[in-house]
Amino acid sequence: MNKKKLIRKMAIPAAVIFIISIVVLLLFEGPVEQRLYKEHVAELNAHLAELTEKSQADLAEIAGKIAAIETGEIGESRVVAELQSEFLRDNQNIDQAKKYLWMSNQRGEFIFGVPVQVFAKLNAGFDKNSDIINRDGHYKDRNDFLMKLVDKHDNIDFSDRALPEQEGYYPGRNEGMIEWRFYKESKEDWQYSRPRTLILSAPVANAAGAVAGSLFLKIDDFANRKLYYSRNYATNSHIYQELFTPLFAILAVLSGIFLWFLLPSWVYIDAQQRGVSNPGVWAFISLISLVFGLAIYLITRPATMKSLHCPKCENQLNGAGAFCPHCGFDLSSTYCPQCQYPIKPEWSFCPNCRAEIKQRKSPEAPPELAKSLEALPEKE
Repeated sequence: MNKKKLIRKMAIPAAVIFIISIVVLLLFEGPVEQRLYKEHVAELNAHLAELTEKSQADLAEIAGKIAAIETGEIGESRVVAELQSEFLRDNQNIDQAKKYLWMSNQRGEFIFGVPVQVFAKLNAGFDKNSDIINRDGHYKDRNDFLMKLVDKHDNIDFSDRALPEQEGYYPGRNEGMIEWRFYKESKEDWQYSRPRTLILSAPVANAAGAVAGSLFLKIDDFANRKLYYSRNYATNSHIYQELFTPLFAILAVLSGIFLWFLLPSWVYIDAQQRGVSNPGVWAFISLISLVFGLAIYLITRPATMKSLHCPKCENQLNGAGAFCPHCGFDLSSTYCPQCQYPIKPEWSFCPNCRAEIKQRKSPEAPPELAKSLEALPEKE
């Protein structure tokens, strides 16, 4: 089979795959990504609504139980002990949001908190570093301190070695360990569309019906962090982005590389057939400059082939007869009948032997002759 013709046959499906892949990536990725993110936002809103409703109902129930305590210290009551057991059990479940509950009276004084160990650590740190906290001015009071840091208690170090030697915040230096001192809620995150924490409160009434304090509940919903993903992070984690986008991207890259190497191959073969000097140089130029090198080559290449080739099937001819032995194409108006020099249809004389070329309509090969030509063996 003719090499150039084979290259064209291989290039057509590769070009189709490349174009389809690029179209899918450019035209369909945007709308699909937008639809996926709308579904993601709807799922997040439904989750937050359900979580808020349930947690607020639980908080109101707990406030009612605490209000029913008439004597004794609230922090030492059976109700708080039961809450401690319940919160410890639930917070050890990795598939469930972690919850932290505490109560402050009307003066902002801490009454109790569960899990007890978490609040004991934070309160001790607040009392130990009260002078630094008041001087820094990042927290309004103890309740504000607890509200902002209770879900980060594992990463906080209140020891003296965690304090910076100089005033000011140095990102990356003991970061996390001293986050309690320079805490600032991040409003924008490349990974999450909103904070994964939720804060609720409920008033606590005394026996007389007056408000005795407030219950606070902070929920760390890290277990459901995928629902809080930002637009890019959410769509990239979807099966469409994880499977189909990489698939079409790989197809586009592979087909593009395949076409990239077919182009210099075609240029090299064509340059050899036309007797161009240094065909490898033209192939290299087309390899590094793609269509620009191809365009320059097509403009500067010789108009005729070095050897005789059929203009229809491009197979090499051992001699110019009346018809092509490969496809039966009429060659009488393509080559000089006397010297077999390639001629153009509008020429009246052969530029090689000066033989007069009679302008006539190219006859079609008779059916009997065509069948005979097909039956002839190809010349080596």
